[in-house]
This record gives sequence, structure tokens and C-alpha cells, in this order.
Amino acid sequence: MRTRTSRAAAAAVLLPLLAAAVGCQATGTEAPAAEAPKPTGKPVYEERLADQLNAASRATAATGSARFTATLAYGSAEGTAVETTAGVLDYAKDSARVKRSYVVPRGFPEDTATELGLPSGSRDSQVFAVEKNDVSYRTARGTWLRYDASGSKEFTDGAGEILSLAGESEPWGGTLADVVRHADPERAPETGADGRRTYRVEVYTRSLLDLLPAAVGYASRDAKTPGEVPVTVVLDKDGRLLSAEADYAPLLRGLRGAGVLRGVTSLRATYTLAGHGGQTVPGIPSGERTDDAERVTAALGEVKPGACASTDTGLGSQDLVRPVPCGKEADLRVFAVKRVDETFRNKDPQGLGRALAAERCREDFRTVPAAWTRDARPAGTYQVGGQETVSYGYTGPEASVSGDFVCYVTLR
Repeated sequence: MRTRTSRAAAAAVLLPLLAAAVGCQATGTEAPAAEAPKPTGKPVYEERLADQLNAASRATAATGSARFTATLAYGSAEGTAVETTAGVLDYAKDSARVKRSYVVPRGFPEDTATELGLPSGSRDSQVFAVEKNDVSYRTARGTWLRYDASGSKEFTDGAGEILSLAGESEPWGGTLADVVRHADPERAPETGADGRRTYRVEVYTRSLLDLLPAAVGYASRDAKTPGEVPVTVVLDKDGRLLSAEADYAPLLRGLRGAGVLRGVTSLRATYTLAGHGGQTVPGIPSGERTDDAERVTAALGEVKPGACASTDTGLGSQDLVRPVPCGKEADLRVFAVKRVDETFRNKDPQGLGRALAAERCREDFRTVPAAWTRDARPAGTYQVGGQETVSYGYTGPEASVSGDFVCYVTLR
């Protein structure tokens, strides 16, 4: 039997119709700047061509630290939404302090913003701190959530989206720096008057898709896209990384054909580094409280009907939420949980589990205590979250769909 599990993106439901909706400041005590180690080994430009970008990554890390800025720009007919991540990297200590912000123009397609996890309204910048494999997130109330990579498997699976920010080869992951490290130039770079080298390399499509929000990367698994995409990389005269840029245009047609990012007309990723060496990564101020994220968060499905939770967790999804008293800190209120376990014949089963759960949530929305749903935003709507698993028989037209779903209202 073949199975496929897919995340049911939150969908806003308007009765009676079902419709889809849905640079860093240093504060407190700062750690002393790490002394920049001296580069060792063969100079970057004396390496064979295919190895030069990998050598450049090593030379960059050998400077000890740097400031970086990474952007993802999503163009649409109504304007361009930009996600900007900026911060300081300490390669020697494998640490980082990072701030992420968003600019979403009025009129940007709401369904596309939801698909990308972009805020529909104003949102304060998000601040993260990385120490080796652990990631801390500063909540809006000024406390920190520490995501410990050595936590239980159940917790780290749910927190994988934020733990992946601690990169495997960089203090901060999920940027073009990860792509550059593994790129193999086939053509000699152009050399500028100041000694800079500009490379134009082909990288695997999957490497670029991995830089997009997790939900987009998952949904694009069946898209028909080219195997490789061009990326431009610039090194300084000493072979240290200065910038990288990728144009996703060759991928967009295939993504839209697979039903992904239909509202996006252009997509570019950039990464720049500056101030190599001598940078300082500030520590978490001693006066600000840090909570163990595994202790204070829970899976959305664990929130009891009638109870509330905050989504201010640093995650781009609602895999984990913070149970809180219903009040000004609450972002959502659960009003029902539903189990779906159905067999369908001669039907495309994808999405049927979520659709069936939404229908069942509709009945509860009408009958649960009014206090549980009256503060829904937008008024009269509810959301459905969860995952469905589709199992196909090796023979025959039947398919089974199962999953646990949560019915809830957003409160702001």
C-alpha cells in the first residue's frame, strides 16, 4: 500500500459557504567578539575551478564573523512582498543574532500571502538567537522561547521548522550561502578591476526550493521544473563571499502549473555579506526570561475545545502553539476536534479529508457555546488545521483518507 501525508493548510470558512482564506539591535550583555582566525591552506583562486566556491565558504568562515542580509521578493500584479532577514554571524562560535521582517503591500493576493506565511497586516520584526544547534525566539511580550535540539523526538519533529534555522554549514541556515557552498562552477568567473570574481553557476532546483517556506517546498514536490537554475555569486579579491542572487523565473511556470504560488509573477532571492571579521553577536540579556519551548508549547491538536492559544512561537506554522488563558494574548480558540477515517472509490482523494473535516466543523460552529466563537476574526469564520494521510491500494480504485483535524477561530 502506498501512503502520502499532507498538511491541511488552515482554511477560513464563512457560513454557509466553505471558502479558503486564510539588522539587529544589540541589547544587554554582549559576548566579546571572537578573534578572527587566520585563513589557512591554499588561496581560493589557486584551487581548481570546481572547488573554488566551496573554498570561498571556508575562507569566509575563517574571517570569524560577518553581517548578512537575505531577502525573498515575491512579485505580483498588485505589488511585491519582501521578506528580509538580517543579522550577525559568528562562525567561530557557531552563533547568530537575527531579525526577520516583512513588507506586504496592500492588495497583495491574500491567498498567496497565506500560502507563503506572510502577515496579512502589520507585524513586528521577529528576533532569533542561535547557539550551535539550539534556536531561541523572542516573543512579543519580551520573553524568549528556547528550542533545544536535544529535546524529545516528538518535540523536535514539531519544531523542525525553527530548529532548521541553525544551519548545517552556517550559523544561520536557509539562505543562498548554503547553496553557494555546494555549487560547482563550470565556467571561469569574470574578474573586476577591484579583483572581485563573478561566477554564474547552475544549482539544483531542489536546493532553491528548500529556501522557500516549508509548506511551499512540500507542495512543489510534484511540480515539473528544470533540473538546474542559474545563480550569480560574487567573491572579493581574497575569495570571500560577498553576495549571491537567484532568479526563480525558470521555476515559476512549473510551480504555478502544480497549483503553487499562482499569484506570484516573479521571485528573487538575494544574500549579501559585509564586515568580515570583528563582528559581535550579542547574547540574550540576563534580565529577559527564557522558557523551555518544549515545556510551554503544545501541538494544536492537544488544545482542548474551549481553550485558547498563542501562535507567537517563531514558527511559520501552527504545528506548535502556546496554550494561554483566553484574553488579549490569545490568537486562537479551539471549538472542536475531528477524526476523519474514510474510504473513497473512484475519486481523487487529495484534500478530501480536510474538506470532510471542514463540513463537520461547520456543525459544531453552529452549536458550541457562543463565547467560543463570537470573537472570530473575520466574523462568522472558522479555521481547520491538521494533516491527512492518503493510502492507495496496489490494485483497485479505492483510497483511504485519515487524519486528525482541529476546528478553531482566529481572534485577531
